[in-house]
Amino acid sequence: MKTRFQNAEIEAVNNLYAENHLYKAVCKIGPQLEAELTEFGLCPEECFAETQELLTVIAEKGEEVIPELQNLWLMKFNQYRRFDRHVNQEEVRKAVSIVFGFTILAVNTSRHPFYNFTLTWNLTCIVADNTPEGWSHTLDRIVSLQMPDGWFDRFVEEDPWDGNSHSEGSADKSGKRRKKTVTAKEKPLTIRYYRHGNKGIMARQRQRVDILYRKWTEWKWIDADTDPDDFDRLFEGQPRHCNIKWTGTSATLTILMQQLLEQDFIEKQTNCSAKHLVEKQFGKTPNSDRRRISKDIEEKISISILILDTSSPLPQRNARDDNEEDLSDAALYEVCQRQLRSTKCL
Repeated sequence: MKTRFQNAEIEAVNNLYAENHLYKAVCKIGPQLEAELTEFGLCPEECFAETQELLTVIAEKGEEVIPELQNLWLMKFNQYRRFDRHVNQEEVRKAVSIVFGFTILAVNTSRHPFYNFTLTWNLTCIVADNTPEGWSHTLDRIVSLQMPDGWFDRFVEEDPWDGNSHSEGSADKSGKRRKKTVTAKEKPLTIRYYRHGNKGIMARQRQRVDILYRKWTEWKWIDADTDPDDFDRLFEGQPRHCNIKWTGTSATLTILMQQLLEQDFIEKQTNCSAKHLVEKQFGKTPNSDRRRISKDIEEKISISILILDTSSPLPQRNARDDNEEDLSDAALYEVCQRQLRSTKCL
């Protein structure tokens, strides 16, 4: 059985990544898979490193990786075949499939629809098209392993090699220098709403974002399982994937973002357009056709802007109780109408 990872490398990976969830998943069935590749051999540590390498390419390229998947498969196949040209090509295909299988397992943990649906589907098709007939049960064994929800999103947000033997500036097992996985420019922008220099305003803004989260969930514009912390980060103004699954229409999202970015309480940022947010942050196709949205949607967009505008008081349920806000759609839209009438009078 061939082994390209030497004992020192195996021990280094074991020590550095002992708590890594992907490494733990690989180790659960890695020895069994290695035993099945009687000629090629692929120890769990090498399998993990190869998977990390492929995940890094995906994190760097984002949506642009889709047309390159077949080439990535062939490059890995040719690389493995060069290790030992006497190894049965079917075993080489199986080895590549194992790496792609663990890659599917990892990206499917993402909360971003591009990764957990589009990319997962395309990776699965690549494996299905290139592996021996009857080998699908091995892929099923791999993708049925458990990984924490959102693991790949954290992989993208952080430098996956930071502080480890594969960190930026260190040599990988091929002797080449690795690039940092994702730069700030490659991450989608977020809305710069929060005023971090003023605690009073910040407190009111966070309260308004919490209300907006409840309304967008109530209107079924975002998935009910959206993490409130992820939603909060959408308004921080720092480049990042917020993992928010938009379940409304693309037209609603596009026009909502267009109107929101025009508001004085939103700080302007270079390249932070509605098109960028819709495509890169939410993984949707922009559509600014107003014929696609109903009067009810227009009212809800107005309500959303009202909620975020801390200079506009929200309606109260009871005039004698200033602490209880009336957050019904009807009450909120009435405030919007009053503001519109006041503006026209001016």
